[in-house]
Amino acid sequence: MIRIRQVALCTDDIWLEEQAIVSTLGVAGVHRDPPNVFEMRNVVFAVGDTFLEVLQPTADSAPSARFLSKRGGPGGYMLIMQVDDLDAARDRAETLGIRVVYDEPPARHHGVEAAAIHLHPADTGGAIMSLDRMDPVDGWAWAGRAWQGHVHTDVVERIVGVELRSADVEALATRFSALVDRPCSIGDAGDWTVGLDDSIVRVVPGRSGEPDQLVAVEMLATDRSSAGSVHVVAGTEIRLV
Repeated sequence: MIRIRQVALCTDDIWLEEQAIVSTLGVAGVHRDPPNVFEMRNVVFAVGDTFLEVLQPTADSAPSARFLSKRGGPGGYMLIMQVDDLDAARDRAETLGIRVVYDEPPARHHGVEAAAIHLHPADTGGAIMSLDRMDPVDGWAWAGRAWQGHVHTDVVERIVGVELRSADVEALATRFSALVDRPCSIGDAGDWTVGLDDSIVRVVPGRSGEPDQLVAVEMLATDRSSAGSVHVVAGTEIRLV
């Protein structure tokens, strides 16, 4: 099993983005991390049993501050995928020469045993990627203890996909396909798609010399008539499908 469980967006004005998310997507913030090694403040929103996170650096030395500076503004920051076999996922990353930049050993958080590895974005391409294991599998340690009681699905039901953009679309797509051990397919528009459980990762062509970016998050619209709507949050398209 491997599925998109959380997507993080980075901004320089978290309060502004929080208001936009609540008003356009109708979801609730369910958790904020205490001061931490990542030097950031954040809020995690429950989108069904998947999660949208917005974060803002609290120090110039924070990794997210370097991201904002390098990108020139807000954007898609991190793709977090849940796996049921973290050891196998780690082995695939090692075989591909993908460096682990942060290793969260198994521990209980908010009643859920969790472990995770964060992968170097220069090696994965697209974004920082995290592979996370949860026990129980329907829990999510990074959303606090009470998120299930604050799920609102009047507008959107869950995250079902992300879009990555790359100047070398084939290289990014094939590397990601090998990382998650899932096949990729080529579309007529030159895009490549990798299917995960209940979600997809699409890689689309970017301009030559442009860095890889996570440019869009796709969410399943509850009201089918609103499918096709697009909102922009933290420099990232939120597409209702």
